[in-house]
Amino acid sequence: MTKQNRLTIFLSAALMLTALLSLSACGKREWPIPVASEDKFRWRSIEIQRNQGCIILNCELSGNWENIDTVDILLEPVGDGPDDGCASCPFTPRQTIIFNPGAAGMRKDLNRIVLTACELDPKKTYRIQVVGFNAFARLAPVASELVLSAPK
Repeated sequence: MTKQNRLTIFLSAALMLTALLSLSACGKREWPIPVASEDKFRWRSIEIQRNQGCIILNCELSGNWENIDTVDILLEPVGDGPDDGCASCPFTPRQTIIFNPGAAGMRKDLNRIVLTACELDPKKTYRIQVVGFNAFARLAPVASELVLSAPK
């Protein structure tokens, strides 16, 4: 093989390698965008139990429940006290309890989440709303309907 042939082969190989590397960089790359219709969840039902100073919420989810991340419990005591709301007034939460994934008071079991909120007044009635945050931050939080929990 002559020096000219080797140079031609080397240049051809270098040109093909450059073209291959250039083409591999083509295309659009970006973070995946959640599809709301596929990635949303909703609260199907919420059952409440009272145990002394604790409220236990047994929540059932539907939709893509695997995407639930953080859960907040919004509490409003109802009564005659200075910081209490009334049952017919607009909901104004006085306390928020935040449950991050793996928190002590939060237990997940498939499409059910059991939340335990303690250090509450066992003699008070509470209006409660549960708000779930999606693992995809672009999707809006999902709030449950208001539920009322009277003392035993």
